[in-house]
Amino acid sequence: MKVLITGTSCGIGRASAVKFLKEGHTVFGIDLKPDSLGGTFPEAKNYTHFKADISRKETLPELEDIEILVNNAGIQSGTEKDIQVNLFGTMNVTEKYAFQKSIKSVLFISSVSAVTGNEFPEYVASKAGINGYMKNCAIRLANAFRATANSLCFGGVSTELNKPVLENPKLWEKIMEVTPLKKWISAEEAAEWCYFLTVTNTFCTGQEINVSGGERNCADLFVWPD
Repeated sequence: MKVLITGTSCGIGRASAVKFLKEGHTVFGIDLKPDSLGGTFPEAKNYTHFKADISRKETLPELEDIEILVNNAGIQSGTEKDIQVNLFGTMNVTEKYAFQKSIKSVLFISSVSAVTGNEFPEYVASKAGINGYMKNCAIRLANAFRATANSLCFGGVSTELNKPVLENPKLWEKIMEVTPLKKWISAEEAAEWCYFLTVTNTFCTGQEINVSGGERNCADLFVWPD
């Protein structure tokens, strides 16, 4: 299938691109950063990278017949830019590529922050907005194309973005106090969730799925270095 993934240069997006490619799919990636996949393994020959800013519609490439869309690109700045990129950028991508007769599934990478409220206010609002928008898309996509739409509300993910916490024993201990499974998910395991919900799944739609190790509300709102 033809798969479009945003934010493929690192983290969940890159791991998802690798997963889909190794399963035999053709993958298109959109990211502000350069290609990090080209030539790294044999199946990467089926990957095409586009440098674009999802918050700017005019930079998005022209692509047709996308069957799976994974909206992964996002930022965590604690400013209004979180809403511009995470919410409006995701809407730009979805409206451009998802609503066509070839579409089978659309996935939104949200956050457990949208459920608990822990995080920068702008980030929480952007991810909660994604969940609401996903439900709107689920109705429209089912009615028009019998396609699915869901969001994954991940808790902590072991990626470069989260190194400030992963490498700080005091902050890590604080987070583990409110995480019953006492670990974070890897980008590779997160990619398995992405693959299941878009390829294997054909009947679950309109759902925001909490994949956070049972992470509970934290009184400190957000555990991050000062």
